[in-house]
Amino acid sequence: MHSSRALLLALVLVCSAVAPLTAAQSADYDVDIDGDLDIPDRTISTQWGDQTIEAIGSASEDGYLSVSTDGPSGDSYSIRVVDSQQRLRDSQYVDGGSASASFSLDRYDPGTYAIALMNGTETVYAVEPFIINGFDVEQTAADRVESDDELLVEVNLSKVSNDVESPPAGVEVVLGNESASVRTTATRQTGLNYTATVDVASLSPGDYRLYSAAQTDEEVFGEPELVAVSGTQSVSVVEAGSLEDSDSTGDSDETTTTETTESTTTTATNESATSNTTTAASSGGSSAETTDSPTPTSDADEADQSDSTAESTDSTGTENSTETADPTTTTTETTETTTDTAVPLWGPVGIALVCIVSLVGVSLLRRRS
Repeated sequence: MHSSRALLLALVLVCSAVAPLTAAQSADYDVDIDGDLDIPDRTISTQWGDQTIEAIGSASEDGYLSVSTDGPSGDSYSIRVVDSQQRLRDSQYVDGGSASASFSLDRYDPGTYAIALMNGTETVYAVEPFIINGFDVEQTAADRVESDDELLVEVNLSKVSNDVESPPAGVEVVLGNESASVRTTATRQTGLNYTATVDVASLSPGDYRLYSAAQTDEEVFGEPELVAVSGTQSVSVVEAGSLEDSDSTGDSDETTTTETTESTTTTATNESATSNTTTAASSGGSSAETTDSPTPTSDADEADQSDSTAESTDSTGTENSTETADPTTTTTETTETTTDTAVPLWGPVGIALVCIVSLVGVSLLRRRS
């Protein structure tokens, strides 16, 4: 009797230990599509229950999809490709642990699909959707927006498949992170060009991810089916008024820099002009001193000097500086002018002295007689 009770107690303890371990193992599954896009967390509805997704894959029509998976060692599972109707399209078997797989997308139409990790009893351990793109999607938006403002997003589509309707049924822009997101329907402008105005008032300041997607009028996993998706872009929501202060400071710095540059150029020009003027004035002063000297000059010399002065005045400051820089040339010209204009021996002063001497001699002779 005692031995039976001891065996029953041992079985209860073993079951209590194994049950939590099995539950913990089911959370160890993970699937990642190579090159997937981080998106705001979203819960989707599947035939196997609700699933939270944090990323979405993107592929080209008739291309390949590469997948990495992780699971408990020793627990077999399968990697399955399911379509928008959640029907099995392809699969690969894994004995357990980590694995990688590649699937050909030949003969797959653009639209929404998923990679699901499942076991033989149809239990889903992990799931990640992926999109086969029928359009190329290009989005343009600022990387910062104030919390009381709106973010303008431009979306341009280019059709790359004949198996999609153009234009699509709709285009949606999503901005969010793990805890909050804003979804905005874009407005078609011309052709395949769209704009969306995202109101960020419900988002706290912080960093978010932005992406755009083209939709059909069908529903997949409880959401509109996607036939194209853009890459993600980081957008920061900042405090109200902070961008205005930053822009104002930036404009002020740029204006100040420009004005400083222009002022420096003007100062350099003025200094050059002042230097040239000083050189010209100095040259003019030397000419004046030569003219005021007691040695008289002829009319021809004065004319030559006047012409030389005029030529010096019409020339630039640089030329003046060059012409007056050689002191030897100036000295030679002055010496030649002095020699050519020497005072004659019998000038007015000499004649006057002869007359005075003659008068004194006549007076002395009269006194003696």
